[in-house]
Amino acid sequence: MIGGDGLDRIDLVLTAHGLDSFDEEYARAHDYQLDGMRIRVLPLERVIASKRAARRAKDLAQLPLLEAALAARRATEEET
Repeated sequence: MIGGDGLDRIDLVLTAHGLDSFDEEYARAHDYQLDGMRIRVLPLERVIASKRAARRAKDLAQLPLLEAALAARRATEEET
């Protein structure tokens, strides 16, 4: 977990459940810059798939919010 001034907490995941091979998921990931560092972030759809597969209480509790965020993003994309 990392964070800092102007940042919320960011969790780094080292093991993900329910996903394809590392190479396939890496190819799907998006590049972002964070404090001058390039990081790769999975698309929200893949994060949701992993949390659903993990089936841990804390992951399942996050699903409604993540799915709502995904629906809102898709609705915004459809408007443009």
